[in-house]
Amino acid sequence: MSTKPEAQIQAEIRDILKQIVSTVTFLPTMDEPSVFNILAYTSESADVPADEWVDTDPLAIEASKSQQVKLRSFSTDVHRVEAMVAYRYEG
Repeated sequence: MSTKPEAQIQAEIRDILKQIVSTVTFLPTMDEPSVFNILAYTSESADVPADEWVDTDPLAIEASKSQQVKLRSFSTDVHRVEAMVAYRYEG
C-alpha cells in the first residue's frame, strides 16, 4: 500500500477550504442569524472519541426545499472526506 505524502493531503485540505470561501459567489446571502450543523458520517466500527462526538439522527432538509452544492473531496490512507453544503431554499 502506498502512502500519500502529508504535503499532498494538506494541499487537498487547502483546496476544500478555498472552495468553501468561494461559495459566497453562488450561495444565498443570509441576513439573519443562522445555525450551521457539521455532520460527520463514520462506519459503526470507527474509533470515535466519546467525549468529543455524539450520535445524532441525520439532519436532512426536505428534498423539495433543499439545494446542495458538492465540494471537493480528498482521502488519506486512513480517511475519506467528502464535503457538501446543503441549505434550505424556498425561492
